[in-house]
Amino acid sequence: MIAFGAAVADRAAYKEIALPGIERAAEADSVVLTRSGYDSIQQPYNEMMDEAAALPDLEALVLLHQDLVLTDDSLPRRMREVFRDPLVGVMGSVGGRISKPHCWLEPDAAFGTGDPSVRPAAVGMVEVDAVDGALLVIAPWVVRGLRFSDRLAEDFHGYDIDFCFRVGAYGGKVICRDIPSVHRRAAKDDYAGQAAGGVALAHMWDPGLRSPQWRASFQL
Repeated sequence: MIAFGAAVADRAAYKEIALPGIERAAEADSVVLTRSGYDSIQQPYNEMMDEAAALPDLEALVLLHQDLVLTDDSLPRRMREVFRDPLVGVMGSVGGRISKPHCWLEPDAAFGTGDPSVRPAAVGMVEVDAVDGALLVIAPWVVRGLRFSDRLAEDFHGYDIDFCFRVGAYGGKVICRDIPSVHRRAAKDDYAGQAAGGVALAHMWDPGLRSPQWRASFQL
């Protein structure tokens, strides 16, 4: 069974964009979860993960932004193909290989589909370091074992990269898959927030910035 979840800040946008795509991709036994009225995305996502973790027959939790539309019904099939590998923890439609966390907006190699603002290389399926948070397909073992960190709760940016890095730190794979979708971004670029997220990610994950004191206190 596949569960779908969305943090909804604009109910009209969700009903117009995300919900029709969810209904298009959902199966007869799928569950749709939503949360509204939060200052961060981590809290509603973690609450939906708590709820999904209690589902005994969960195959995947699909977390998507309210302005992301799934354009066909192929996600379940594509997810099951990828999740045949029990080490896969997260799948997304736009991803990259990121050698330096403070350069997370400019990955060494970008792949995927689904976002007209990105011009990545074509891909069927490839292992990456992280995928974009507009669409996160999360395996049950991750749903039941990890949560989004509140260290990035003050800003909207970087939570997805951190989450994928943590999956990798636990030995899981992050996969970019060609999932037919379109991210209809309505918000303007938040350069200040992106920069703050990059600094936070660098301090959390860049080995060159890890002081002995930081390493002593670091926990996944």
